[in-house]
Formats: sequence, C-alpha cells, structure tokens
Amino acid sequence: MPGARISVRGVVFDYGNVLCLPQQPSDLESMAAICGMTLQRFQQLYWTFRLRYDRGELDGTSYWTVVAHEESKVLSPEQIAKLVILDSKGWSRPNQATIAWVDQLRGAGLRLGILSNMPPEISRYLLAHCDWLARFDSLTFSCDVGSVKPEPAIYEICLKDMKLAPDEVLFLDDIAVNVDGASAAGMHSLIFDTIEQTVARIENNFDLPLPALK
Repeated sequence: MPGARISVRGVVFDYGNVLCLPQQPSDLESMAAICGMTLQRFQQLYWTFRLRYDRGELDGTSYWTVVAHEESKVLSPEQIAKLVILDSKGWSRPNQATIAWVDQLRGAGLRLGILSNMPPEISRYLLAHCDWLARFDSLTFSCDVGSVKPEPAIYEICLKDMKLAPDEVLFLDDIAVNVDGASAAGMHSLIFDTIEQTVARIENNFDLPLPALK
C-alpha cells in the first residue's frame, strides 16, 4: 500500500568511514613524514593511485613506490613496511555506534555483508586483528574480486555471495557514486554520513530495527 515501509532481508555496509572511523590526523601525518611530503601533497597522491591498489593491480610495495615516485622519492623496504602497517592500523578503529546496530540487525535475523574498495594488505590486516568482522555473513573486498565500486561487477559478486536478490538488500556507503552504483544494480541504497542521520533516513522508509540513539 502507498507509504508502506520497505522490507529487506539483508544490509550491506561499506567499510571505511561507515563501519570504521576515519583515519586520524596523526596517522596521515606519520605517513606523510615517512614519504618526505607535505600533508596536503601526501593526501593527494594517496588517493591518486588508490583504486589501482584497491583492485589488486598494485601490492603494498608497488603502491607506495609509485606514490613516492611522483615526488622523486625512493622508499626503503623498511619504510614501505612501516607505511603498510600505519595505513592498515589507521583503518582498523571500529565505529562502535555502527557496530552496535550491526549486532541489533544480526539479532533480528538479517543477513549482513561488507562491500568495500580495499587493498590486499589492509584486508588481511583487518581479518587478522578485527574479530568483529565475524559478525558478517559476507565479505566482498575489491582486491579479491578484481573490481571496484562503482563498477557493476562488484555489486553482482556481493549479491551472489549474500544469496539475496538486489531488491532484498539495503546498501549503505559514504560515497555518493558508490550508492548510485548500487541503485543501478537494483539494490536499495542510501548515503551514510553519521549513524544519526542515516538512521533518520531509514526510519520512515525501511522496516528495520533501529538503534535508540541519544
């Protein structure tokens, strides 16, 4: 009937800035110092080659080598190893408010997934150090499937692993183009900025358990 809330069987979350907190300024400053760059230049180059790293075309060594090369820098193996660890740790701090909601959704019997553009070193670090990832039924990392959001293939792979039809899934991401990609794949999709604002968007449109936020 008109105005009825949408029922879904699963929720798929982006990882960065959704399930985890943003990297801290100290993380970025430390990596920039190792690279011998200003913070502004480092942040620009960090993202310039990131999708190639996320897709698995580059590994940690080749990614950091090409970043440094843009400023005519040469990094030692020891420096690259430090950068990989700093980068991985920086993305490992869980957003406790979102994780609490994940537990609530899981308790209600929904299937839960992660769909993330993520390079191999970081995905392996998180799997080794973040026990809370075990809450999820499906983990789709771009480095493992050779496709990145918002390419259609990665959404199809995620849905197959979730064992759900597109219209049975709600997808949440902090980047608009990735949300649009999910919509094009037939998934219900919404932007995630803060847990409070996201819950407000969901409340009137989806039949889902929602956290009682202060």
